[in-house]
Parts: sequence; C-alpha cells; structure tokens
Amino acid sequence: MKLIKTSVAFLTLSALGSAAYAQSSVTLYGIVDTGFLINNNVKGLHQYAFSQATSSRWGMKGTEDLGGGLSAIFTLESGFTSGTGTLSQGGLLFGRKAFVGLSSKTWGTVTAGRQYSASNDLTSSFASGADWAASGLGYGTRASDVDNVDTSNRVQNSIKYMSPNYRGLQVGVLYSLGGQAGNFSQNSVVDAAVSYTNGPLNLGAGYTFVKNPYYATFGNQGNSSTPSSSATGANDNMNNKIYGGYASAASQQIIVAGGSYTLGPAIIGLLYSNTQFQNLGSVNAVGQISGPKYTGGTATFNSGEINLKYQVTPALQLGGAYIYTHNSGADNLGSAKYSQFNLGATYSLSKRTSLYAIGFYETASGIDSTGKRAVADLNGSAYSGNNHQLAGIFGMTHRF
Repeated sequence: MKLIKTSVAFLTLSALGSAAYAQSSVTLYGIVDTGFLINNNVKGLHQYAFSQATSSRWGMKGTEDLGGGLSAIFTLESGFTSGTGTLSQGGLLFGRKAFVGLSSKTWGTVTAGRQYSASNDLTSSFASGADWAASGLGYGTRASDVDNVDTSNRVQNSIKYMSPNYRGLQVGVLYSLGGQAGNFSQNSVVDAAVSYTNGPLNLGAGYTFVKNPYYATFGNQGNSSTPSSSATGANDNMNNKIYGGYASAASQQIIVAGGSYTLGPAIIGLLYSNTQFQNLGSVNAVGQISGPKYTGGTATFNSGEINLKYQVTPALQLGGAYIYTHNSGADNLGSAKYSQFNLGATYSLSKRTSLYAIGFYETASGIDSTGKRAVADLNGSAYSGNNHQLAGIFGMTHRF
C-alpha cells in the first residue's frame, strides 16, 4: 500500500511539473535569403553582387504564463548577411529586436528595449517596400525610406504599449529615452499610431517626433553624441544624397497614413507620408555627408504610393507599385522630385521556401539635400551617376 501511495504521489508531481513546463515556451525562428543583384548605375558603374530581398535573420521568442491572463514575453532577433555571414544593423548582435515585456489579452502589451515603432507596426503593411518589394535590400521604399516605414531605423531604449484589438480598432504609443545626462529630452523619440480593420478594409496612421535624429535613430545608439557606423561603413541612411544633407536638423517629424482593400485575389494599397527635418543647422553632425551649411528652416518631403498585389495561383503572386516623392528643399536652395516603379513576382515552392524576381527603376530631378543636381539613389544602394537608376534581384527565401 505504501508503495502504491508513493507511486501515485510521484506521478502527480510529475504531471504538475509537466503542466507548469507546458505553460512556458521558447521558439527559435529565422529567415535565410540569398539573391543575385544587378544594378546598372552605381556612381556610373554596373554592379553585380549577392544580396537579399528579405532580411536574413534568426531569433528567439518566448512566453511564460503568469496566471490571470498575464504573460511575460521576450524577443531577441539578430540580422545577418547570408552571402558573407556578417551581422547587419551596424554589427549589433540583436540589432533587429531585443525587448522584454508583459502581455494581457484584456489590457494589451507593454515591451521595453530595442524595437519597431508603433507607427511601423500599424502602417508598414500598406507599403510595397516593407512587404514584397525587397524589404531586406531596401530598394523598394519611398526616397531612401525617408519616412521610416521600412524600419531602416529602429527605436532603442524605448518602452511601447500596444492595445488589444477591440472590434477592429488598435492603438499604440512609444517613448524612447535619449539617455543624455542632464537633458531628459535630447535624442528622445515620441511615437503614436492607430489602425482599424473591417472585413476587406484596413486603415492605419502614425505620428513620430525625434529629437536630434542624426544621433537618436540614424546611429543605432540612442544615447550617442557621435554617429556610429553601419556594417557598410556609412552612417546608416544619413549618407544618402536624398536627405543626407539634413543631418544638422534639431528634430524630425513623420506623419504617415495608409490603407488597403482586398478584392478577391487582389489587394490594393495606398500610402501617404509627410516628413520634416526641422530647425536645420542646430546640430553639429560630425562626419555627415558634405552639403550646404543650413542656417535654419525646414525641409519637407511629401510622398505617395499606390501598389497592387495579385495572387494569380496559390503559389504565384505578382506585385507592382508607383511611388512619388517631392522634397520642397530648405533655405531657398531648391527642391527635388523622385519617381519610382517596383515590379515583382514570388513563387512558393512550399509554405517555407519561395523564389522571387523583383525590379526597381527610379528617376530624379531638381536639387537634392546636398545642394547639387539630384541623382537617383535607391535606398540601400550607392547613388547613381545620373538622374536614373535601374536594378533587379532574383533569388530564394527559406523560413524556419
């Protein structure tokens, strides 16, 4: 009898232990993408190289049931270049995501660390460059991703709240601490967004305000007083011709709104953004791209995009997009206009493996942020030697 009681107690404890263990989970996931890139004009020269349409990455995410509908969560995600194995995001180990938080189905989710903005969470799906048009390569975005819809710049040292989805409505807010001693607001980021879903209709809008953007978001170190360098040797996206000359801005403001509508196998998307580099000449941007010494004023970018995805068969998807961006200029130094076309096809070999072919064409006119004649400058690429740039990439993506 004693032996039976002992066995029952042991089995009961084992079952309880298994149940407790089942309430916690850690998932390893990732994407490996490799493609062959052709660019007809990189500073006047043809380029042939390995690249990636979707950012290669690996990560871990986990959850622990704390009871009462509350869970502890975390995500660590590292980006890398499949062709060389080097780290992306300026060489940061977990440069894509690194956060921990609490989540409740009733009250929403609070996370803290390095993460995407709420605006990106609720509006990026409307942009071709953040979806099928080579989000990893970056070529498919609006004017060097000046509105950050493609998350060229993540937000570090931040705390974010995302509400539950209530009858299709969801809101999110984020605040990033600059970390500068004696100055609470320097290098800080304020962000808010809202989305609404009703059947085939999806809508979203976001607002972002960044103090000292050259250091707060473009350097991969939110508390930095000097710019950091990316894996390619450039100060992230501030070394492009389109807006690199505005690194001395005291603040950056981004307003973005968009939507999509599903019609059978087709999804039509629209996106508008207004980006302002304000109070130019206020920040000593060490090592910035050469350009005019602005003494004030605001440079404003207005950008619009229309795109279409069409599911031809369960395996084959086609996509197309047109993007127009107007830079109004600053200090009476002229303005610039950029037009871009994206075309792509994706063929799924399975749920986890797909083949793709994507093309990009951009033209430019006017005077750019450096005070010189505007040239084409696809995001993620070195600038063209003239006012147009044509590129294409084809390859394979595997998800695990």
